[in-house]
Amino acid sequence: MTLNTKEFARGRKKSNRARLAVIVGILIVMTVFGVLHQFSSGLRPAGVDALCPFGGVESLITVLSTGKFLERVALSSFVLLAATLITALLFRRSFCGNICPLGTLQELAGRLGRRIFGRRFTVPERIDRPARYLKYAVLAVVVVFSVILGELVFRPYDPWVTWQHLTSVELFSEFLFGLAILAVSLGASLLYDRFFCKYLCPLGAFVAIPAKAGYFRVTRNAETCIDCGACTRVCPVNIPVAVLPSVTSAECINCNLCVNACPVQNTLVNDGSKRGRIGANTVLAATVAIFAVTVLVGTWAGGAEWTIKGIEERVMAAGVLNPDEIKGSDLFADLARLSGIPKEAFTEKFGLTDADYSGRLRDWAHKPGSAYEVEDVRAFVQEKMKK
Repeated sequence: MTLNTKEFARGRKKSNRARLAVIVGILIVMTVFGVLHQFSSGLRPAGVDALCPFGGVESLITVLSTGKFLERVALSSFVLLAATLITALLFRRSFCGNICPLGTLQELAGRLGRRIFGRRFTVPERIDRPARYLKYAVLAVVVVFSVILGELVFRPYDPWVTWQHLTSVELFSEFLFGLAILAVSLGASLLYDRFFCKYLCPLGAFVAIPAKAGYFRVTRNAETCIDCGACTRVCPVNIPVAVLPSVTSAECINCNLCVNACPVQNTLVNDGSKRGRIGANTVLAATVAIFAVTVLVGTWAGGAEWTIKGIEERVMAAGVLNPDEIKGSDLFADLARLSGIPKEAFTEKFGLTDADYSGRLRDWAHKPGSAYEVEDVRAFVQEKMKK
């Protein structure tokens, strides 16, 4: 048994720092992508719906029930969903603990809360235990209404999608409920770690199902355990790690904070069913590698596009303007030029000013007093092109 050796303590700190660097780095990159998607006039990353595994979940449900892809979801979301499921089968909910940027936002809020209040708070067990099932209820509602409506039903309520639209003109028109949920989730996470993850996240509920069969899980060696309780104290999802021989709960997000908190070497480990033991750094590195390799293979195979093509590129690729592919980022002026519909027709139909005509559809559709949506423009162009 090795207790509190300097080298072991430094290794645990480095492991925590490495994980923090990874999750914060992913959060920053994804946030920058969101801003560029809203404002970049050059290279534009795909939107949040194409860069989130849950978009793949919703679209998969719709494809299976209707045979149609959801309009906003790209194949990239299926690639990310595949990486999430592969990770779940190996390292349980490691996506939630080591990749998910919304989880990182809540974790940072929790760190701030501990600085403010000097302690962690926990929800009483009589409330906490049944409340954990709420996320499964949310998932069930999303599944049912995805089948019925054939659209991204969770989108207006999704706090991560809302985060990605904080700088968008659509924030208060489309994401008011999402903004409220985001504010509550981060505010509550100041007191109760990962509030949304524990009680409301439908993706967490979805991933928890295959994660129960995950190969590696945190295991405690009772012979070397000194019963200090450090592992339980740091667990962001409040699992009593210190009294369990093995963490089998679907709530475990495999963040390995408990492993790195243990002062006794080889007492808390990630153990496979064949007694293969790996450390916290290996779980982190393997999780990132799975996502990187899956994304690279998916992109190489032509299964994912990570940037949005301009309307001119789309027309050149298809040979014709497809009204169904008109996006809020397109310009009226480009639509007129590529469709052959004169400026006067757009102006008369929609009451455009010169600024509207030279600007983006979504800016026009969401300005105060507007009675139209981008969908109305699609329908108008489709009608005119039939004549």
